[in-house]
Amino acid sequence: MLEPTTLADGMATQHVPDDIRDFIVKHIASVAQIEALLLIWSNPEKCWSVPRVAARIYAGETETAKALEGLCDNGLLARKDDTFGLNASDNNIEMIGRLKDAYARHLIPVTDVIHGKSRDSRLAAETRGLRRDQ
Repeated sequence: MLEPTTLADGMATQHVPDDIRDFIVKHIASVAQIEALLLIWSNPEKCWSVPRVAARIYAGETETAKALEGLCDNGLLARKDDTFGLNASDNNIEMIGRLKDAYARHLIPVTDVIHGKSRDSRLAAETRGLRRDQ
């Protein structure tokens, strides 16, 4: 019997191109981040406050603020006062467009990549903890 993570990883491998998967692994830590990034990318001329983004992505303001700050830390967004805007390179803007298409067509595999990244981080932390205990 296949383990759920094996099945999910297989779907992600099958439906998410390697460069998009690499972009997610490098820049995206949560579904809230991908939702916020795609929202701002689709309307870059708007000024986006935390409450405005939170309302549009159906997330709490605390989670949204954390997601937006993470995207700023990764260089995809810029913060000015209490608003956020797109701050991506031309290459990243193209990748975000491709990410949007992949997310629209293959929601589950894309979110599996995001969740797999956090699973891998937890496993690595647990492994480091076990090594210290030995």
